[in-house]
Amino acid sequence: MPLGKPIMSAVLNTSDAQARRGLDVDQHPLVSVIIPCYNGETYLEETIESALAQSYQPVEVIVVDDGSTDGSREIAQRFPVRYMHQQNQGLTKSRNRGVRESRGSYVVFLDADDRLRRNAIEAGMRILTERPECAMAVGDHVFISADGSYLDDSHKHAVLQIDYEALLKSNYIEMISSVLFRRSVLEGAGGFDTGLRVAEDYDLYLRIARNYPIGCHSAVIAEYRMHHSNTSHNSELMLSMTLQVLRRQALYVRRNPRRLFAFLEGLRGWRKQYGRQLASELARSSFWEVDRLRRKLLLLLNCYPQGLMLFLLLRAIPSLNKRPAVNGSHIPMDQQLPSQGVLARSNAAKTQSPVQTG
Repeated sequence: MPLGKPIMSAVLNTSDAQARRGLDVDQHPLVSVIIPCYNGETYLEETIESALAQSYQPVEVIVVDDGSTDGSREIAQRFPVRYMHQQNQGLTKSRNRGVRESRGSYVVFLDADDRLRRNAIEAGMRILTERPECAMAVGDHVFISADGSYLDDSHKHAVLQIDYEALLKSNYIEMISSVLFRRSVLEGAGGFDTGLRVAEDYDLYLRIARNYPIGCHSAVIAEYRMHHSNTSHNSELMLSMTLQVLRRQALYVRRNPRRLFAFLEGLRGWRKQYGRQLASELARSSFWEVDRLRRKLLLLLNCYPQGLMLFLLLRAIPSLNKRPAVNGSHIPMDQQLPSQGVLARSNAAKTQSPVQTG
């Protein structure tokens, strides 16, 4: 899909105008839940069940199987969903295809290892009905473990609305499954940038927020599953790609002091978050691959030079690189749950297919 397409208020379609008048019990607009899946058999059943169990109806669930080689197909086809299989193309292309194939006036993207709460769509529809000027409705989420048990809250600050400046400072949204999009706005923005390996959701939010406000509510509507396959553990990739996404906004901030200060604050925040994470990762490395070590150290030097001192300190005192977990065990710094404050800048990506992670 083309990028940079202007978004104007005229893009709101008939279903959005209908939403402005309120939701009629017999004429609720269709909502599409798009689940991109690559070898997702471990959690896919729970994910689909959570999408089908929504208190709001009607909902169509679309599973885009991105070349899975496990039992994802068999699991998906046990449910009343629209299943489509494609050769491996990556997460962004899977999401974009889901939008093209969907029929809903509103869209939710649900990763194949996460879950929606039963009230997810209902809460989002309430916001977009009451506030037709908003492009998206964003709720809250919690973190769950691999076995689905509760881990932690998101610690997001409750706000009624976020704008472009707020997103320049940090990715307040954090979890894409907590967002309900107006389809017309999503298509007007050009969809996801298929050239990005991670942070493609943050890029989309920024492009939309330049033209529209984003409505928020405090209801917990989604559950983000933490496991060792989360792409957010790839510190090098997250640092380089997130900075790339934010730097694309330089053209739109240079003549506006408020936006410029927010932009610079965002750059500092991302460098600090993923720079520290990369330093921790390097400190625990065995250093067998010299070329990889050199590449990561150069990235740290260019993006977060303070991280070199942190790397040396953690290398000299390994015990500093761990802290007690809830159950009394210890986990590395770069694999811990984001804490309050850091969470406001997190953009943790989920498991992706080899096309994107390389």
